[in-house]
Amino acid sequence: MFLLWLMPGLQTLNVVFFAYIAADHSFWYDYSLLLPCFYVGLLGGAVYVHGYKRICVDFAAVDQKEFALAATSVAESLGIVVADVLGLFIQSCLYRTLSLI
Repeated sequence: MFLLWLMPGLQTLNVVFFAYIAADHSFWYDYSLLLPCFYVGLLGGAVYVHGYKRICVDFAAVDQKEFALAATSVAESLGIVVADVLGLFIQSCLYRTLSLI
């Protein structure tokens, strides 16, 4: 369970890292920046896989397992929508910051 909580923490550090790079601290600006992006994708996929795996292992009753999987699917989609909206907001803040410089 510790590993399942560690991965979103690492993703949060990646958000800070990419925001720092985007806020006109362009010390890293080429195609090699795709490597950390790939790492972020691997972390996200691992969280999904291990989260669903934990549900399948932790719940013995079929009806509880089915409800937990359905609730997780809805929460996952809602989380993606919230992340997209927050991403648009953060992007507009970064553009505003860069236009003032």
